Amino acid sequence: MAKSPERTCVGCMKRDAKSAMLRIAVVNGRVEVDFEARRAGRGGYLHPTPGCVERFVGSKVKEFHALRRKIERRERVQIAAAIEPRLDRSSEVE
Repeated sequence: MAKSPERTCVGCMKRDAKSAMLRIAVVNGRVEVDFEARRAGRGGYLHPTPGCVERFVGSKVKEFHALRRKIERRERVQIAAAIEPRLDRSSEVE
């Protein structure tokens, strides 16, 4: 039985199934949410929960390793706004 791929959330820094998270990609130097997880380029993953999104936006991290790039606070706020309609408010990551 094959184990599903795991990734680390850039919000809570916990590992989880790739399928349980949304992908954030760097495309042509721009950071955007890759809802279909099909865009080329470096990518990071984020749980679609309010807590993880809040941690991601407020993070003091200088460079996100998964993306090999700094993400300015204004960019993180834009990503959070794009994800907001799809947030899973019924669950939190343990």
